[in-house]
Amino acid sequence: MIIPTLLILASVPVVSPNLPMDVPEVNVPFACGRIYPVSQAHDTGSHKFNDTYAWDFRMPVGTPIVSARDGVVRMARGDSTEGGCDEKYAPMANYVVVSHGDGLETQYLHFSAVVVKPGEHVKQGQLLGFSGETGWACGAHLHFKVARETGRGWNNPSVPARIVGYGDPVRDVRVAAPLCREPQNNIVAAQEPSRTGEAMVSLSPAADEAQQAPSGIPPGAKSVLDSLSQPPAQGGEGLRKTRPASPVRGTASARETP
Repeated sequence: MIIPTLLILASVPVVSPNLPMDVPEVNVPFACGRIYPVSQAHDTGSHKFNDTYAWDFRMPVGTPIVSARDGVVRMARGDSTEGGCDEKYAPMANYVVVSHGDGLETQYLHFSAVVVKPGEHVKQGQLLGFSGETGWACGAHLHFKVARETGRGWNNPSVPARIVGYGDPVRDVRVAAPLCREPQNNIVAAQEPSRTGEAMVSLSPAADEAQQAPSGIPPGAKSVLDSLSQPPAQGGEGLRKTRPASPVRGTASARETP
């Protein structure tokens, strides 16, 4: 089997020397066979305060987003259709927060659609929803972070973390999810590669034959979405929730260059 050069290059670990060795490690948060670049890394741009240790991945609307670890969905929102390149849109982001039972949680932002509900148990690699640009987003992307589960809101403070195989990837590093190998991954593998040249590698014949739906949602996924009522906004503890240690003024979204 010939492995695409882009996949080989994207598989080279990029480890930050600034992180201690005992930080948590999580898996790639998007679907198998995809390669997307980091568009904003730690402690840069809008990644400050509660979002200091977040990553942004630039990707087209409708990209399948998956859980980075096993856990339980603590919060989810999927009813927003609003977003824009202004901080005022920050509270309008669709999101999923997955609790991992060890005091840590992972947060995923800017969904166009969400397919899980609070209380649902999810496995690593399980579909959570599809990427979008709801909330404060200057372009379609996934905002992803590992956080300390210290409050009931959806924007708990981030913690240093690593991504399996990549350590702490910096801006412009291309991160590759593992290749698709199982039939049950057909839905999350079905979307066509990005028009901007990002690679998608699939070992599923059904996925290779699929065509992208006009809405950006992969074929086969629409029936999943049609069977769900989208989770409404929850929590009420928004971006400006003040913690005893310091005021939180960071955004739940990173600024993306269109």
